[in-house]
Amino acid sequence: MHARDLRTEPPRRWNERVEGIAWLPRLIDKTRAAHAGTLGAYLFGQSPVDRACLRALRIGYVDFARIVADAPDDAGVLAALAARDPESLDRVRAWSETLATEHRLFMFVLDVDDGYAGAGWRALKPLVNVAANTLTWTLKRIWPSRAIEAANER
Repeated sequence: MHARDLRTEPPRRWNERVEGIAWLPRLIDKTRAAHAGTLGAYLFGQSPVDRACLRALRIGYVDFARIVADAPDDAGVLAALAARDPESLDRVRAWSETLATEHRLFMFVLDVDDGYAGAGWRALKPLVNVAANTLTWTLKRIWPSRAIEAANER
């Protein structure tokens, strides 16, 4: 299981897909980083978009974290999700199709914050980073996630 160090590099972009599913690669990256202790300023257990993705899969953070920990790669995660609920991948695929239209502003802010936005938007990055990091820090203090700890208690 390779975990990106999200203290030094962003997770995969929100629109990267695995078997036609957007957001899931990003969520897998954040889950692996949370397991490795390299989540940095990213959220795991507090993100409303993560929660919506998991709701479409009909799985909670703890069970998802266990699946990711046990899977060697994205294909293994998909296989475990499909084995758990054969209709889950179709549901989450349909949900992921709404991201670009229903959450356009949020996805743009993520792109700026993560450094994926075009050169013309890079001047906004420091301002967006401060705002995003302040929000993340606040959420982590008010609503701490215990999903990784619970996933490790088998």
